[in-house]
Amino acid sequence: MPKAKVPRITKGLGPRYGVTVRKRASKALNVLKQVRSCPSCGSQRFKRTNVGIWACKKCGYVVAGGAYEP
Repeated sequence: MPKAKVPRITKGLGPRYGVTVRKRASKALNVLKQVRSCPSCGSQRFKRTNVGIWACKKCGYVVAGGAYEP
């Protein structure tokens, strides 16, 4: 049975930049793209708007946090 391929978010880079850099970028981007719940209203629409700025699209709650995690 062949091994199942894990979908990588850095698929568009191809063989460039080296495997270590691509793995680090993939890990950071997977953390960034996770579905998060809003600490204020609990909806699943809490996303990063800019680097370090996290906002809920439903209630308008805005918080400053990290670049990849709130």
